[in-house]
Amino acid sequence: MFIKTILRGKQCVGRAIGAEPGSQPVRRGAILALALSAALIAVKGEMISAAYAESVDLPPDFSSRFPTVAADHPYALALLDNAMRYLAPESGTVDAASGYPVEGWNNDPEQGLALRSFTQLTAIGEWIEALANVVAGHADTPYLSRQQALDNLSRAVRSLRHDQQDPQVGAKGLLTNFLDLGTAKRFGPLASKVSRQSFIEAFGEAQGVQVWKALAEKGWIAPESNGRQAAILRQTNYGAAWFDGPLARYDDGPTKDRIMAILDQRVVTVVFGDNANLSSSVARAIGALLAEAIRDDPVVVDLRAEMDRFLDAQQEGYADLYNSATGLFYFGWDATLDRPLGWLDGEGNWRAGHMDYLINEFRGPATFVVLRYGLPSDAVANLGFTMKPYRDRQKRTLYVLAPWEGSSFQALGLALCPVEVGSRSWQTLLEGFVDVELDYARRHRLPGFLSESYTGQGAHYTGDVGIPDIAVTTMPRLTNIASLYTLGVAYSIAPGKVERFLAENWSTISQLLTDHGPWEGFNVATQQPIRVQTTAHTLSLILGLLGTGPQQMNRYLGCQGLLPRLQELRPAGELVDFLSEENRCFAWGDRPAAVTSVRQADGFRIEARQANRVAAALVSPREDGVALSDGLLTIGYRSAHPLAPAVITLKPANPVPPGSPILPKQLHVDWAQTFGQHEELQISLPATPGLAAIKEIVIETGPAETGGVVDLTITRFAFAPYGGSLDDAIRQTARRSPGASLARP
Repeated sequence: MFIKTILRGKQCVGRAIGAEPGSQPVRRGAILALALSAALIAVKGEMISAAYAESVDLPPDFSSRFPTVAADHPYALALLDNAMRYLAPESGTVDAASGYPVEGWNNDPEQGLALRSFTQLTAIGEWIEALANVVAGHADTPYLSRQQALDNLSRAVRSLRHDQQDPQVGAKGLLTNFLDLGTAKRFGPLASKVSRQSFIEAFGEAQGVQVWKALAEKGWIAPESNGRQAAILRQTNYGAAWFDGPLARYDDGPTKDRIMAILDQRVVTVVFGDNANLSSSVARAIGALLAEAIRDDPVVVDLRAEMDRFLDAQQEGYADLYNSATGLFYFGWDATLDRPLGWLDGEGNWRAGHMDYLINEFRGPATFVVLRYGLPSDAVANLGFTMKPYRDRQKRTLYVLAPWEGSSFQALGLALCPVEVGSRSWQTLLEGFVDVELDYARRHRLPGFLSESYTGQGAHYTGDVGIPDIAVTTMPRLTNIASLYTLGVAYSIAPGKVERFLAENWSTISQLLTDHGPWEGFNVATQQPIRVQTTAHTLSLILGLLGTGPQQMNRYLGCQGLLPRLQELRPAGELVDFLSEENRCFAWGDRPAAVTSVRQADGFRIEARQANRVAAALVSPREDGVALSDGLLTIGYRSAHPLAPAVITLKPANPVPPGSPILPKQLHVDWAQTFGQHEELQISLPATPGLAAIKEIVIETGPAETGGVVDLTITRFAFAPYGGSLDDAIRQTARRSPGASLARP
């Protein structure tokens, strides 16, 4: 039983948060014996019954030490200990030639899981960061010694510096997102797209078109963009040995070789997000190596310098990826074709893709790139976002920043963003998202979170896993694939809540633990573990549970003198009352004659008859707008009739040009049916430069039924920054016309 296992006297794998490396481990029995006196185990303010604890067991033997993890969190410690096995040399997860981690543990080409044949930049960055944590004493395990970690770290950094200067795998200091590890020399990935024009240029118009059609009939390409280009489908029976059927006529050596040369061209695709992930991990690793106990070691000093030279050499590449015309980063650059990554539109024009949405896994790394390389803050300010309501089991409505796919790693990231640490709004929003994930998981009996992952069906990996309620996309979501990896970042946000969740689900999670770390997750539909293991996900779990990243990033930024600019990227908001006399308020609808609006002593009233949609605008007279960053938006209202959900758009002082790729910043709001009574909702708005200059609020809503009646009074629309007394701050914003009451109607 659980209690008996602990009382065997095994040494605890961790100590209280804030403990220094080198101190003596604490015995688990001594810790939990105290809790037994109350017949409850306390977990950071959450309570787990001793009766439940008796029903599960921890791994019987682990002697690792994690000084930054709370000693009274045995489940987090046990999961972390098992995950650290992934770093062990015998796990086979490191490429011998480069010192890079492989893509994953699985090595089954017949199933499409040849994960040891390539790697990706995100995994390399996390590997370097994890090794630096071992060197710094944050993860002492029997699986990898500090000296082994230092040797591996030095080898990986040498390879990075070499590859950074190799035009076959990079350009302008940045690297291709995937690296082929099939030989001692790294190569860029095989092309995933091919153009029809490339075959016409190689074979002439008539034969080139015939080859194109034969490849499509064979199933090796999937034409798109009106047949101008195609996705290359490298599946079973693909390659030079399979020129049969529609390709039989091209089976002669020279023709076959030319076709395969076009299909299997090596490319250098520099993806912004993957490079930014790598860069921010390297910065955190430098921060780890600045720890007092090791920072003056000559080997560590030289290693830090080499890592910083790697970051310095990326300056040109990142500067080129910033598109000054749009104020956004390009999604990436095709160095082979020397153009931005993108797509062909219906008219055959190339459209560049941009990093345009705030709530994805790249927001933290993008912020770091802006900081480190002195690039315009517009690249962060112009990122759009959507907030959506989620109704939990307690009937509470939680407003969360919505990930596009509803995926937890898009919302939480693979590590906390620099601007999020120490920001009350971000802490509130991120903890709210963790609450949503926990609620959904408990409601649907998931032993993990919904996030992009393998599904357990062969080599099927998808981004379609997510919570439908909070996804921006309207496409169906997979909701039965529970992953472990985002529990790491979630633990760094709400450790007590995640520890309790681990305890509740330990009987299932323990089935995922292996001698090389935990499997990807659990398929609830089949009730089977997802027996795939990727480096990026496993190391994200490790780093999140360790929770050292924010401190290490701040240490690095401090040494670089970048902390003052960090504050510029999380500007403070100001007290704003959008119903004050200085602001314009007006309304309109799809049937203009049916909509009227008027200011009243208790607010702004909108009425409409036989309307489908109505809208209202609250406009500040200030040319530079008002700051709604890092604070609480309060919306008070009264409605005599049921209303359709509203979309509230926060429009900047500088209008977005038509056709711009910049996405809006929007809040999706569910109105309560007030029956003429006053209701109020509050929404935390994130700390971001994108909310530092808001000129206009546009509220779009309508009757619950088409052609119905709207009688809506907005009694309060006020913003107060976090800090001080929030209630007092809200009251200070109530600068309405004389005689207006500050009390609720």
